[in-house]
Amino acid sequence: MAENQGPLLSMVNMYKSFGEVNVLNGVDFQVSSNEIVGLVGDNGAGKSTLIKLVTGVHPPNSGDIYYKGEKITTHSVKRSRELGIETVYQERALADQQSLWRNMFAGRELTYSLGFLRVKQQKQET
Repeated sequence: MAENQGPLLSMVNMYKSFGEVNVLNGVDFQVSSNEIVGLVGDNGAGKSTLIKLVTGVHPPNSGDIYYKGEKITTHSVKRSRELGIETVYQERALADQQSLWRNMFAGRELTYSLGFLRVKQQKQET
């Protein structure tokens, strides 16, 4: 049996505020490899903010994020994407009108150097 490698993603003691509004106050969150997790809470509970911290949309005020045991010190969308951390936002208008692979690569299409889409590769990766 494989030895436990620890959590795939771990967020420790996360704090985030917007002006005078404290949104996250010492939140801990972790996801293990091969685990599916649902993040549930009331409107305004901080779910979206927590996800935006891990995907690099917003920097935390304090707290640590670890990916595969390594501390993430650069918080940016680009860095999160390099690690394979991304968010699929709930936009029904896209899903109804486009194929799955087009939705999965929306905003981050794989292209050749001249800008043509790598359609075959995008389909294979979906």
